[in-house]
Amino acid sequence: MKKSPFLIIISFILIAIILTYIFKKRYQNNSPKTEELSTIIVGISADYPPFTYVDHDKIVGFDIDLMNELAHRLEKKVEFKDLPFEMLIPEIQLGHIHMMAGGMTPQEERIKHVLFTKPYIADDHLLVISRSDEPKVTSLADLNNKEIIVNEGYTADAYMSMLSGPILKRLPTVSDAFLALMSKRAFAFVTAAIAVKPFFDLYSKDVFHIYVIPSVSESYALAVGKNYKTLLMQINTELEKMKEDKFIEKLKQKWGIAS
Repeated sequence: MKKSPFLIIISFILIAIILTYIFKKRYQNNSPKTEELSTIIVGISADYPPFTYVDHDKIVGFDIDLMNELAHRLEKKVEFKDLPFEMLIPEIQLGHIHMMAGGMTPQEERIKHVLFTKPYIADDHLLVISRSDEPKVTSLADLNNKEIIVNEGYTADAYMSMLSGPILKRLPTVSDAFLALMSKRAFAFVTAAIAVKPFFDLYSKDVFHIYVIPSVSESYALAVGKNYKTLLMQINTELEKMKEDKFIEKLKQKWGIAS
């Protein structure tokens, strides 16, 4: 007796559902529970000062100090895995890392894939940075039909992508962006205020025009894999304690982050 095409399609759908369920259960069973994590593997992209960057062959930064202190308070070890920024979410989904750190903003698209802690820094404004030999930027309309640098995947990229006027030039790091700006390969660079302080110190703030984009700001949090909800709760508890005992405030002072 010949099976109808409809029954064949239904059979394939049922098989797909069953296989998906089996895969999920097997993945969950093979994933270590929070209580079994003696070492937290944290994915970072060490090119975003002052959060995570390389200084004299050593990875340093605000988030490095923050994670070291969190691991100490949770009585766990911490291991940092330096990866390209675009690889962080895939690596956390595959279970190769447990967390992500390094100036991470809880964007809507990222929330689909990871769990975010409560922000430890809020209200970091987006800036439009242009050279002082160019006309001052007084509104976003001044960026129309001009090449504007953003760092790929960051909040400034997402925000500027919603505007139709600017011509976006995506570069991987803040350092690359400043080099391109100073060599006149773009009109301006849009980024978060905290990320540019080291470069203002390097180049001198006087050689730039700075326009603060109104009503737009970033907050920063840590990202945790979706299988580690207990770890998320533990970290949120410790972050609150760090705010109360002024540890985060001390870190902000150490890394030159304004309150």
